[in-house]
Amino acid sequence: QITATFDPATKHLSWTGSYSGLTGPVTAAHFHGPAKPGENAGVVIPVTATSSPFSGEATLDDVKAADLAAGKVYFNIHTAANPKGEIRGQVVRAP
Repeated sequence: QITATFDPATKHLSWTGSYSGLTGPVTAAHFHGPAKPGENAGVVIPVTATSSPFSGEATLDDVKAADLAAGKVYFNIHTAANPKGEIRGQVVRAP
């Protein structure tokens, strides 16, 4: 699970997350985009998630901020057994 907060005025993104039950240690974690649900894309924000829980923050440029607002960003955690991603979720605005 990951929860993120974005301030469009400052373009500041912060997040907290946790995971459990993976096949092994986390080898990498990232926000990826731009991509619609089910599509793949490159890394836009690297994340340190070598232990759970984890947190971080970044300031986005205009393009990344627009992709986030458009729902074109997903979060992915990678392991050695699943180098393309073991768990993944599209970043969506909370209702």
